[in-house]
Amino acid sequence: MIKKVIAIVLSAALLTYCGANTAPKDTIPVSNEGWSFEGWGGPPEQRNDGKTPRDTNPKDYYYMKFASRASAKAIAKKNPVMVQSTCRESARLQGTSEVIRKMLGECHNTGFFTCNESNHGITTDCNPFISASLAKGVGVYECKAIGPGSDPNDVSKDNWEECQCVIYAKFPGGRNALVAKVQEIGK
Repeated sequence: MIKKVIAIVLSAALLTYCGANTAPKDTIPVSNEGWSFEGWGGPPEQRNDGKTPRDTNPKDYYYMKFASRASAKAIAKKNPVMVQSTCRESARLQGTSEVIRKMLGECHNTGFFTCNESNHGITTDCNPFISASLAKGVGVYECKAIGPGSDPNDVSKDNWEECQCVIYAKFPGGRNALVAKVQEIGK
């Protein structure tokens, strides 16, 4: 049963990615402050030496900031653990297509990936093989509460009805390997 749910969610994420409109939905511009960054980095592990994935190798992971909301059911139940976990999971599920789109968008700049114009914005040709392999490696690196009343300096005021997460997708070999794969498939 769980495999069916995962397959349905993954299919929905890929269909969203492969759909006509690739305009960002809930993405938030990223900054270079603290933990929030976008781009290629090392493994998504919390380290004792203070280094973040930005500072480590191999750079096989692509990171992106993504904002999301907790489920209405969790909010209605007023269960703080459930609210936090559903917000984090929502960011991962909804952000999957966005992080893949950004990774493949970098390939577009190399000339190996094509874009088409539509009346809804830019659409990116979908490669199901690459998209499916990337979607399997999507995870959440770190999240913070950003709901109304949240105070980054006071954890007791965290409101996880809305959260902002750094999500990642893995592609072994990093950007150069992804560009090579897109180039190979494009031949």
